[in-house]
Parts: sequence; structure tokens; C-alpha cells
Amino acid sequence: MPSQVEKPIQIRMSDTLFTAIRSSLDADVTRTYSNLVLYSSFGIVRGRISRLVTDNLNMSRDETLENNTSRVRIDPDVLELDDCEVEHYSNHLPTAHFKKLYIRIEDVQGFAFDITGN
Repeated sequence: MPSQVEKPIQIRMSDTLFTAIRSSLDADVTRTYSNLVLYSSFGIVRGRISRLVTDNLNMSRDETLENNTSRVRIDPDVLELDDCEVEHYSNHLPTAHFKKLYIRIEDVQGFAFDITGN
């Protein structure tokens, strides 16, 4: 009997970010948001991600993706942040402030959590 070729398991790289966001919120169930720093292609983004945002997001609609490593339901393309500050890499652009910012995940090159802010 010929052996069946197993499909390779594919995990979106964004799952790491989404799982870390969820873990940061789960660490203290009284927290309603987490302070996040994103290193993007255009600058450094500081903002807050809400528990409400992460509770309603991230279900893979592609059966070829194994999504059992991520416990968050976030659209794989866009991340919603509140109360943001963007420090542009171009020094001729001023720092920008936004009440709400939507950033494409493909623009994110790194991330960190700001544990000093509440």
C-alpha cells in the first residue's frame, strides 16, 4: 500500500504576534488592553490593543493553514490599535498621533510590549 503524503503544516508568521497579544492580556484578566510597540516599514508605532478587538478576531478561512497555535481571532491582514503614536523613520515627518490606527501585518517587522504604561 503506497504511503500517503502528509500535507505540510503551515502557520502564519502573524500567529506569533497574535498569540503574544492574547497572552499579554490573559496574564491579568482585569486588563482591558495591552500596550504594544510595533516596528514597521515606515516607523515605530506605539499604541494599545484592546481585549475587545482580540476577542472577536483571527479565524483562519484557509483549510491549508493549521491555526491551532493561535488562540486569537484576528484578520491576517490588519491589526487595529487605539491611541497611537507613529514616529516616522524619515526625520522630515513629524510624529503623528491617531485615535485609531489600522496597520497591515505585512508592514510589521518586529514588536514589543510596553510594560511601563498602564
